[in-house]
Amino acid sequence: MRIGPFYFDTKELFLILAALFVLIAFYFGWPLWLFSASDLLMIIIIMLITKGLLPAIHNEAYFLLSLLTLFLLIYLPLWQTIAFYFLSFFFFKLFKVI
Repeated sequence: MRIGPFYFDTKELFLILAALFVLIAFYFGWPLWLFSASDLLMIIIIMLITKGLLPAIHNEAYFLLSLLTLFLLIYLPLWQTIAFYFLSFFFFKLFKVI
């Protein structure tokens, strides 16, 4: 499915659904175990944008990067996690891993 410059596959539908659930939890003030709802929503939106803009990404390496970013979000502040995500994504693209 193509919406403007973004291409959404069935894998991105999971990210959209996760963003909706986190947005609902954030709106109603439900606590999320180990995560801040606003930080988690920000990371999910960033992942959705990067995955939507680059449809030819190898899903296995991107999945590992996404999981590691989510686990780092438990322990590190948001800006460090976003910096890790973008630096890792840049190096993965540079070395043609993704």
